[in-house]
Parts: sequence; C-alpha cells; structure tokens
Amino acid sequence: MGNRLAVFQTDQGVTVAFGGQTWFIDKSEPFFNIAMVALEKNDMVPFYVEIAKREGVGEEFRDELERQVEELEGEWPDL
Repeated sequence: MGNRLAVFQTDQGVTVAFGGQTWFIDKSEPFFNIAMVALEKNDMVPFYVEIAKREGVGEEFRDELERQVEELEGEWPDL
C-alpha cells in the first residue's frame, strides 16, 4: 500500500503526516488559513504543495502537477 496523507487539527495548529514524516503548521503561520479552507472543502492538494515546499521540491512538484493536469484534460474535457 502506498503512502497516505493524514491531517490532524488541534487547538495549536495542524499536523500533516505523509510517509514517515510529519510537519506542524502553527496557527501563526500564513499557511494555517489556507489549511483551514482546504480542510473545510476536503481539498488535500494544498497540503501536498506545502509538503513539497517545505521539503525543497516545490518547483519539481508544481511541474509534475501541471504535467498530470495536462494529461487529464484530454480525458475530462470539462477541466
């Protein structure tokens, strides 16, 4: 089974776990507000992007997401 993203909200912030790593997003961080909206909408993409950013692979991750979206556009014309 592959890695799964887990997101936990507490009074202090949000903990994100993926694979064997975890990241804490404190309430004082700018991404916290984005995290709250993403959780409300059940949209996990911003968390993957934030993980990539924190791991220093943000540009590579962005490029791969764009490539995958282009592939899907041919399959789902309403994208």
